[in-house]
This record gives sequence, C-alpha cells and structure tokens, in this order.
Amino acid sequence: MGLGFSSASAGELCSNQLIVNSKEELKKLVLKSYKKNISKKSSNRHVFNQRLNNCSPRENSKALVIAFEGTGAYEPLIPAIMNDVNKCLSRKSPIEVKKFVLRTIKNIIDENQSHEQKWSGLMSGPLSEIVKMNGGENIDWYSFPSEEVEQLAGLEMISQTSLSQLVEDIQHSVNSNPKGIQNARICIRKYLLKSITLGVQPKIVLMSHSSGGRSLVKFAEHIRKNLNIEVDLAFSIDPVIEAHHAIEEVVPQKIGEPLRYLRWRFTGGPYPYSAVWSRDHRSKLYMPSNVKKHLSFYQNKDRLGLKLGGDAMRFGIHGSRMYDADNTYIKGLGIDAHGAICYNKQVLSKFNNEIISILD
Repeated sequence: MGLGFSSASAGELCSNQLIVNSKEELKKLVLKSYKKNISKKSSNRHVFNQRLNNCSPRENSKALVIAFEGTGAYEPLIPAIMNDVNKCLSRKSPIEVKKFVLRTIKNIIDENQSHEQKWSGLMSGPLSEIVKMNGGENIDWYSFPSEEVEQLAGLEMISQTSLSQLVEDIQHSVNSNPKGIQNARICIRKYLLKSITLGVQPKIVLMSHSSGGRSLVKFAEHIRKNLNIEVDLAFSIDPVIEAHHAIEEVVPQKIGEPLRYLRWRFTGGPYPYSAVWSRDHRSKLYMPSNVKKHLSFYQNKDRLGLKLGGDAMRFGIHGSRMYDADNTYIKGLGIDAHGAICYNKQVLSKFNNEIISILD
C-alpha cells in the first residue's frame, strides 16, 4: 500500500495501516502529521493539548493509555504525532523503520520550529516500544503534563505566567485537580462514551514518569470517585511527589551545599550532593483501590536530575516506592538514572509483557 490518505475521516491521518518500508517514506508520513497537528497550535499548552487529543477510540481499539509526563518534559506535538504514526504503520513495516519514528519526529520539528524541544522519558521508552510491537497500532495514547504550577513547566512559562495564574495553580493543586489532570478527565470521559457507541471495551492503562507519579494517583482517584472507572494497569517509572514540594526539599540542601562541600574536602566520604531523596510517601504515592495491577520502578543513583542550571543548581532526583504496588528497584544505573530508567531493558521488558497480555 502506498502513502495514500484519501479515505481518512476528519481528524485522522490515514484510514488504514500503511506498509512504510523506508525512512524516506516514514519522513513523508511524519511531515503530513506535523502539518495537520501544527495547524491547531495555541500559545496555551493546555488548549493545544485539548486540540491535539481527539480522545476517540476506533473499532480496533484494544487499549487506552493515559500518560503523565515528568516535570518539564511535556512537548504537546511529539506524543500527538507519535500517536498518529502508530495508528498508521502496518505491523509489516520493518522494525528498523519503526525504531526511527521518534528521531524522525524530532527532526521534523527541529526543521520547522526554532524553540528547543523538551525531553520525554515516556516518549523515548514505553511509547517507542508500543510503536515497535505487533498489535501496537490497536493502542490509543494521550499524554498530559504533570506540573501543578505552570512556572515549573520550563523557562518559557516563567515569562508567560501571571500572579493570578500562580494563585489559580495553587488552588488547583490543593484540590488535587491541576490543568493536566482536568484535561485527562475530559479525555477519558469522551473516549469511553464513544467506546459505548462503537461497542468496544478498550483496557485502561495509566502511565507516569517522575512527578507524573503523583498525577497518576490523583487522576485514578478522580475517575474512581466521579466516573466509577477501573484501571486495568498502572505503570509508574521513578515516581516523585508534586514538583513544587520536591523543590521545597531541595532548596535547604542547596543553601547548605557550600558548607558541606568544604567539610567533604577535608574529611572525605561520599560527595555531599543535593537530591530529592527516596522516601516513604504512602499518603501520596500508592496504588489506588480502582487499579487492578500497579507496577512501579525506582532508583536512587541519579545526580543530574532535570539537567538544568549547570553544576551550581543541579540536584539528583531519586524515585520512591509506590505503597501497595509491585515495586522493583532498578540496579546498575549511572548518574543520569532518573532519565535512563525510562528506557532500561528490565523496565521495558516488563512493560512489553504487560501490554501484550492486555492486547491478548
């Protein structure tokens, strides 16, 4: 089948799976998706999120994945284009082509936009696995930011956010209902209503990285209380509490870091770097009662964190256990562990096994 799109319905990129055999053909497909999605552009990332996520199942939909990105990692265009391409690619397309999907998307965006893209562990890890697996085209994926205070989304948000916006964000955080979770609630409600119309029953999968771990718990509690929805699988990677609370932990450490450094120079021992440490957050990070199975993975070796601000501002981020979940500590990671855990072979193998089980 060639790269034809003539019978696609509104909002879709293609009507059937395409046998894309080369990187050149893949680039054409990605560029078509980019042009379709960039036309929905908004300066407000949450509005852009809603426009990109049509949140609609298909007759062959077997699973819905709702993903919460880590702090500063949400890039609206990338998951939307990956979702498009994933639905279009035939399982007969060569694996060498499928492995190149994320890189192709990033290249297209780089060629057409001036701003620097955010890095996403979920896009580099689990979503790329879905694109490569047989049957992955039957999975619908929608991604949401985890930040509860807009300033933490990136430097560009600091200049765009007003005092009134900050107050509103704090109120939403106190009510466990920030903008990303609000959009995710709208999305899943719309998706499941359409599922009833189509007569399909896709499995529900929640996924998160970093501070998205806390968002996953809040979202699961919301859909339990308000929509009576059960979650077939929750998959947490290096979960952390809300980013603004994590920063509250780090700031006093950074203030005392120079003195600790001097003491270290004279006495030796482990280097006294600052970090968000692994802790018992059982009131915030736990397996919600409407989740049938919850797998969680964490590490305590990271020293680079978000990799922002140079050496002076850098701090490590260590994930924590999810109370009552099936927790796995990942060994052998380096100082970039908070990001690298997302594409760790053990983590991705577990993810593949669980998703394949759901599809079967």
